[in-house]
Amino acid sequence: MKKTAYIFVVLFSMITFFKSQTKVDSSFLFQTWTIKKVDKLTLIYKSQKAFDKKWGGIRFKKNGVLALLHAKPACATAIIEQIEANRLKLYRNRGTWKMDSDTTIIIKSPSFNAINGKFIVSRLPDNSLALKRFIKIAEK
Repeated sequence: MKKTAYIFVVLFSMITFFKSQTKVDSSFLFQTWTIKKVDKLTLIYKSQKAFDKKWGGIRFKKNGVLALLHAKPACATAIIEQIEANRLKLYRNRGTWKMDSDTTIIIKSPSFNAINGKFIVSRLPDNSLALKRFIKIAEK
């Protein structure tokens, strides 16, 4: 009796976990997104009609092409100093993207390696886009 109860609890937990993964329709991505917040592993974007001249952004296109507007990779202090002095130079690059599953995408940009990788896509309540870097934990 105890075994069946434990099996039921484990199965219920697994089903609930997999159902909680929010599926993102790829048509939601076909917009211009400007950076709203950057964390260690998470990029949060808000939707805009065009790229902001002061901040970088990303634009997903239907044919799997990606347009990027970004600052040259540097330490945060240098970027903040450039922003305060209105000297931040943004670069345009292209890349590719594809849906890997219902909740993950793979982004590749040969000229901007900081964005390369697999990301978990989330649609936030305020219609923002969150890209969280997918990290595979290595087994020992």
